[in-house]
Amino acid sequence: MNEEFYHEPVLINETLKYLLDSGSKTGYTVYVDCTLGGGGYTKKILEESPEAKVIAIDRDVFAIKHCKKVLEKFAGRIIFVQGNFGNIKQIIKDAGFDKISGIVMDLGLSSYQLSSEAGFSYQKDTSLDMRADKDQKLTAKDILNRYDEKEIMRILYEYGELRYGRKIAQEIVHSRKNKKFETTFDLVGLLKNLVPARFLNSDLSKLFQAIRIEVNNELENLKRVIEDSVDTLEIGTKIAAISYHSLEDRIVKNGFRSDDRLKVITKKPVEPGEEEITVNIRARSAKLRVAEKI
Repeated sequence: MNEEFYHEPVLINETLKYLLDSGSKTGYTVYVDCTLGGGGYTKKILEESPEAKVIAIDRDVFAIKHCKKVLEKFAGRIIFVQGNFGNIKQIIKDAGFDKISGIVMDLGLSSYQLSSEAGFSYQKDTSLDMRADKDQKLTAKDILNRYDEKEIMRILYEYGELRYGRKIAQEIVHSRKNKKFETTFDLVGLLKNLVPARFLNSDLSKLFQAIRIEVNNELENLKRVIEDSVDTLEIGTKIAAISYHSLEDRIVKNGFRSDDRLKVITKKPVEPGEEEITVNIRARSAKLRVAEKI
């Protein structure tokens, strides 16, 4: 697996500045990387904190396999977990720890998922899959071919904020009577006939986002990991989350602010500068928020 398939970690220096400035009171230092991806944050943590260990979580088995290779020199300091970060408390317990020294989660899709895994990109004609965890049963194809019109409309409005949500849901239900949805281009073709050309790319992005969120239960998992992770943090340590769209950012912001066990460190989200955006265009929508366990 080629390393270039994975995106550069966004806002990594800013994130690690917050994450690594707390001393451990338990006698050990262990961080959790909730979204391992290409391993950028885990690698940087281990380089900057030579005594630390990292519990590295990803639902995607390809990410785990990739990182076991590229992070081989750190093998004794990484506990790899193929699983759902929404189960963070059980994952930490199973790894043998009571408390941890910090948490990072980068909520963006990896370049590998966009370029090589079925269903994630509307620019490639692949099977409508969209599962981060290939062991789960529900796929994007199931949603498009089985959900009723009301459910599809809810997904498009809530998770995609699509202006033509009702119209698109109606057309999905109508079209599948003649031909089931099988590939991404089936969905792209449908949208081309429904929205003005000037909105097409934006609305395709929102449409695929909405279905992907439903397939992977992303927002509910995010709410759960924020709430449950606070129990696992040592006093004085931090949780850092990098989000890429307003739905995620709202959950992170509200989750941090509403928990009286946390103190918000970033009053406003930290955003990438022009230099980072120039090098990594996917960083342009990133927002970093950090909170401290008190």
